Amino acid sequence: MPTRAELEQRVDELADEHTGEAFADAVRAYSERLDEPGRELLKAILLKRARTLEDAVGERFEAKGWLRRTFGRMGDATHRPRPPR
Repeated sequence: MPTRAELEQRVDELADEHTGEAFADAVRAYSERLDEPGRELLKAILLKRARTLEDAVGERFEAKGWLRRTFGRMGDATHRPRPPR
């Protein structure tokens, strides 16, 4: 059975070589050559990476929303008519 580091390296190599559905197919083909503990470890690695990616996307989405709200407020403030003196 490959070590965790070896599996992570292979996932990196597959990600460099493939994207999207082709990446999923390559991982599936690779997993078929592993024994059950190897497949479980590969699954854990992929799930962790998916969560990390999901967290990064969520943070980016939240930051973008924050920027829009902040700049939107600034835009609102600059377009308000000034009260008469």
